[in-house]
Amino acid sequence: MPNNQIRNFAIIAHIDHGKSTLADRIMEICGAVDKNHPAQMLDNLELEREHGITIKLKAIRLDYTLHSTLYTLNLLDTPGHVDFSYEVSRSLASVEGAILLVDATQGVQAQTLANYNLAIQANLVLIPVINKIDLPQAEIEKTEQELVSCGFKKEEIIKISAKTGAGVEQLLSEIIKKIPAPSEALAKEGDKLSALIFDSALDPYKGVITTVRLFGGQLKVGDQIKFLKTGAAAEVLQIGYLSPKSVYENQIESGQVGFIVTNLKDLSKVKVGDTITSFSNPNSSPLPGYQEAKPVVFLSFYPTDPHQLPKLKDAFEKLRLNDSSLSFSPESSTSLGMGFRVGFLGLLHAQITQERLEREYNLDIIAISPSVNFQIDGKTVNKPSEFDPASKDIKEPYAKVTIFTPQKYYGQVSNLVHEKRGEIINSESLGNLLQIEADIPLLDLLIGFYDQLKSISSGFASFDFEVIDYRPANLVKLDILVNHQLVEGLVQIVPKEKAENIGRKFTEKLKEAIPRQQIPIPIQAAIGAKIIARETVPAYRKDVTQKLYGGDVTRKMKLLEKQKKGKKRMRKFGSIDIPQEAFLAVLKI
Repeated sequence: MPNNQIRNFAIIAHIDHGKSTLADRIMEICGAVDKNHPAQMLDNLELEREHGITIKLKAIRLDYTLHSTLYTLNLLDTPGHVDFSYEVSRSLASVEGAILLVDATQGVQAQTLANYNLAIQANLVLIPVINKIDLPQAEIEKTEQELVSCGFKKEEIIKISAKTGAGVEQLLSEIIKKIPAPSEALAKEGDKLSALIFDSALDPYKGVITTVRLFGGQLKVGDQIKFLKTGAAAEVLQIGYLSPKSVYENQIESGQVGFIVTNLKDLSKVKVGDTITSFSNPNSSPLPGYQEAKPVVFLSFYPTDPHQLPKLKDAFEKLRLNDSSLSFSPESSTSLGMGFRVGFLGLLHAQITQERLEREYNLDIIAISPSVNFQIDGKTVNKPSEFDPASKDIKEPYAKVTIFTPQKYYGQVSNLVHEKRGEIINSESLGNLLQIEADIPLLDLLIGFYDQLKSISSGFASFDFEVIDYRPANLVKLDILVNHQLVEGLVQIVPKEKAENIGRKFTEKLKEAIPRQQIPIPIQAAIGAKIIARETVPAYRKDVTQKLYGGDVTRKMKLLEKQKKGKKRMRKFGSIDIPQEAFLAVLKI
């Protein structure tokens, strides 16, 4: 296939604006699937269909004929949730153009603008598309005006219904007309092999399968290749592409997207964003990859069965292969044993990862101690156990947050920003929407902000963020004691002015989550030696006199006294099992 008949493009949008449904219609029109296929064909992770979101980007090759000319379309479907924006940056490094999809019932949202900016930075040609025009609540003119405010011309906006297929053929025609063929970009790269890795997966039989976009040269079965970043060498055993099922071929040309199977079995040798080149005639300079994703929220994961620790480590290794933003390191706890401190892009990313560990790897785990990276006396710390309250120089990360909300919710959003120790820097009107820019401490942003913003705006507001800098902070370590024993997994680093309020909420939540025992269980929140909040789980009373009959009061008193001594012994030596629900309850405060 000549390069001028290839089009590489991505679909980018806010969460739930119809990306996967549009991908379905495009595949139907191109004849890759029939009309009776399951909805959201590209969302093949079970979790994706359950949550109704795309987590992993997908790359599909399709054939489409326009004016008697056959074209190859390489379609990349990307996630829309803020936690998975690193997946979007991976796809944008591999294409020449993108469809910017906007839901006519919701209009331009935070992630729409975030993805728009990523695409502009990558010098991509953008095609603005309004989706869901078939719905009675669609506000087409209002959405059109919002896109015009973003810099698009009214006449270039395409209106479609991904559900019914209306307008999708016109969109395919525009993709071929407007998005440039890869040949122009390839002229600079010369004939040396240069391929960008933008996804990878582990097959239990074949080993590492790498998805690549060729920017120069060609790749054939039997070629010896080199990974520039890791220095690893490998032989190409198979080459193919998804359409949407696997199709195998002998070679892949520059400008095309496909997957390669090598003889590599070591997961650490393949890095997403790395450049593949020829082993005998290497290209010395790596391709400009995508933006490296850095974890911003950290949790500790412990297996409930210590014998599952090697299995948990193996699962993390496999997940990290095609989720380069995931980081983990071993740690230990006196109460929970050995586990891992794991870095994520946000709490949804953490939740999805935990669910994958439990479902795909059959692991039973406890996730505790959410935190961010702090700078304490010049050192980076994210574990509460490493926090020294006596430190003089304590800094916490701040995020630049862009919030989009209908104008009538400005007051509630403003109050939420201030409640989260944030400061509004700027606000700008975009039709019926307000764009609010604020600086908010990352700690306050990650825990609870998303749910609270959706709640106060009836689900209409959305936000995007990026970490900008570290600023001085007044933080304390909040200890949680259950039955007078410190629970390491519940220790938190919190702002001093909020410590008492958070401590009270912690103790109240734990009181609801911990089951009653034969003895009363005190739950305390403390800063150092000072108790700042307390709740008690009341005891239930076992009726030890039930088996007695008759009127021997001395026997009754003897049994009650024995029960009293037993409870005293339990208070001193009894250990309280804290269920996983208790740890999860405090995560949502």
